[in-house]
Amino acid sequence: MAWPIVRHTITTPYKYLALDMWILKWLPDFVFHLIFIAGLLGLAASFVLKFVPFVTQYRVPIQVAASIMIAIGLYMEGAISDNNAWIERVHVMEKKVAEAEAKSADANTKLVTELAKNKEKIAANQQAVKQAIQQNIQAIDRQCKLTDVSVEMYNRAVRGGTQ
Repeated sequence: MAWPIVRHTITTPYKYLALDMWILKWLPDFVFHLIFIAGLLGLAASFVLKFVPFVTQYRVPIQVAASIMIAIGLYMEGAISDNNAWIERVHVMEKKVAEAEAKSADANTKLVTELAKNKEKIAANQQAVKQAIQQNIQAIDRQCKLTDVSVEMYNRAVRGGTQ
């Protein structure tokens, strides 16, 4: 089964909102700050500088262009803020993953040492059972009749060498 080819990465729930992310990667943040400030200054100039003939003649287009610049600037300010929030979340999660990996490595070393101890105990118990069988080999009958000693040795071997 082949995996589908992903043509773009969507970082927001809506496809049309993901278009701002490539702009954020391509242009520095101060460009959007300047767009917003220029929009504010243009809007203020269209209301305050009524005595300048150029401003009075093109007052409505200046207000429309300034309003569009304010809208774009505000939208991109929100995108910058959202992008910074996600970057901060990624850094927090990377720290948590690093801490979890350190704890995991510590737990793994503890498990390895406990496993080695358990293997040593099992090997010692097996050796003790083998020695007990060798010592009591005379008690085991050739007709496979089990004596009390052989039953006791079997039970001790099943319990791991404990009494």
